[in-house]
Amino acid sequence: MTGARRIFYVFLAYYGITCFSDVYFVFGPYYERMGASPRAAGLFLSIFYMAMIMCRPLGSMAMERIGAQRTLIASSSLAAISGAGIALLPHSEPLLLMFRFISGLSVSVFAVAIVAYQSMLLDKGSRGLGFALFTTGSLLPLATVVPFCEWLQRAGYYEFYSWLPVLIALACVALACGVREVRSASSSKEEKWGSYRDMLKVQGITALLLTALVMSVADGMTICVAYLAQDRFVPASWFLVFEAAAGIIVRTAAYRFVAWLPRPLLAASASALMGFALFGLSFASSSLMFAIFGILFGVGIGIGFPTYLSLVGDLAPVKFYPKATGSLLLAIDFGWMASPLIFGYVSPVFSASGTFRAAGLLIFAVSFVLHFKLWVPLWKKLERVE
Repeated sequence: MTGARRIFYVFLAYYGITCFSDVYFVFGPYYERMGASPRAAGLFLSIFYMAMIMCRPLGSMAMERIGAQRTLIASSSLAAISGAGIALLPHSEPLLLMFRFISGLSVSVFAVAIVAYQSMLLDKGSRGLGFALFTTGSLLPLATVVPFCEWLQRAGYYEFYSWLPVLIALACVALACGVREVRSASSSKEEKWGSYRDMLKVQGITALLLTALVMSVADGMTICVAYLAQDRFVPASWFLVFEAAAGIIVRTAAYRFVAWLPRPLLAASASALMGFALFGLSFASSSLMFAIFGILFGVGIGIGFPTYLSLVGDLAPVKFYPKATGSLLLAIDFGWMASPLIFGYVSPVFSASGTFRAAGLLIFAVSFVLHFKLWVPLWKKLERVE
């Protein structure tokens, strides 16, 4: 298989597993329609990301011990089983949560393996643009599968909606069969995979993980946009589709204009822009305003996610890639777990608008501090070394 074809397979696999995850973006209102409370829906959404947090190390371990292909096949097969369980048992809350947890485990392992695999395919010169294009796979579902799922619910095709994740997971199994292993320095007997302790000693890794955590809190709020949109009688897709479109444009046509800026200076700036967009969205009451703040949010996530993934390769040696990738994605998962859970408890008291307003301000402020306290000094040190 040629290098270009291999990268294309990886992109499709990443897009597919993100589609599997994003189908459930509109599950909350659907679940409440079946009689669930907002807190039960919030728990259903957040336990997925709780599982992802717990299982990121498992993804790194599987990648190191059994290789990329077998890890991807096993995890996507497990995703199909969990999706079937959710579709078959929507009225049994304990079993529903169990299968939702399993789906988080499977996506966690799959994502670690596919991102670490992509890191090994790219060299330093192609890493920025390569990850920018690769990570459009995490935004395209917002412009494709999420609006499609909204339409399925509006049209009353609830049965098809509930089984759609299973079809997507089976497609991921088929794609995983086309992945071939990549030999790295760490695959030799002379050099073993690095430890977590040594990885955390690498300059800049701590700053990267903290910034990714802040970004994830902002990104995790998108799973709650449907509630804010429902209060304003605006389809959530006005925010989500324009977010995805802006992010895709930034990661494709406009990425060369972004790439001239040093990656350390982009990291916290991206999360600050996302916080500002959430704050503005809390005041929006029309489709146009949802679209405008969706664009701003999309620019932030369009810059941020590929920047963080590229910084793994910029800062760490190859022997740390699986563990550094797993740790980065774990930090990102934390916000996705925390945001819907916090929203479920806080929004009944402060309303959806107040919750988005407070979250946006906090994310912006923390990002501002991280930029000037951690990233600017790190960038200056790296500049002197080069």
